[in-house]
Amino acid sequence: MPALAERAYPKLTHPPLTEALIDIRIREDLPASILAKLTAPRNFPVAKEIKQGQFQFRVGKDEPAQAKVISDAPFGWRYDKDDGSEVVQLRRNGLTYSILKNYNGWDVLRLAARDQWERFVSISGLVNISRLAVRYINGITIPLGADYDENLATAPRVPRSIPPIVTSFMQRVLVPVEEAGATAIITQTLEMPAPAVLDLDIFSECSLEGKSPEVWVALDKLRDVADKIFFSSLTE
Repeated sequence: MPALAERAYPKLTHPPLTEALIDIRIREDLPASILAKLTAPRNFPVAKEIKQGQFQFRVGKDEPAQAKVISDAPFGWRYDKDDGSEVVQLRRNGLTYSILKNYNGWDVLRLAARDQWERFVSISGLVNISRLAVRYINGITIPLGADYDENLATAPRVPRSIPPIVTSFMQRVLVPVEEAGATAIITQTLEMPAPAVLDLDIFSECSLEGKSPEVWVALDKLRDVADKIFFSSLTE
């Protein structure tokens, strides 16, 4: 069965998304003093502290390896909506905006992330962006015993001498996408009875001023790559 990408991309009434996000990283971490200013955005009342830990491992002769925590410092805040549908992470190294429920399309995600980023930059001051990413995590329901080739364009393979029943698999590939100046990490996993996971993490290394409109042009390109890979990964 041909992959969906061989035709025009269809409009999905019920996209299989479990999470869609935009991630923006800055080149240099902001000082710890900024954390007091990274207050909850409007309509995100649930706050959780994000910490950054450093560990030291010691391996001695005839002794088991030991791990020691040498720092466990506050690094940012995670703010959730009451219903758990959206999350914004404000960190010393940037921002992540996620939609976990009721995804209504790229334009909605992009606008929400842009609003939060402009608020972030108003607090942080001038910053330089070093990395941009979009990520789509999808749950694909495949019945037990089904032919994976009927669902996935790059399904797992088993030797012909054994029954073609797969209850668990993991495949991860990293692909450069030169026309977008990006890299795609494509991960397919399955652990029955849960749905198969198609995880698309598309990112680019860059050097952009925090308020540059090119930030959003670059993110649009990453989203286009994600769409192309998504529809190329599934059959009709």
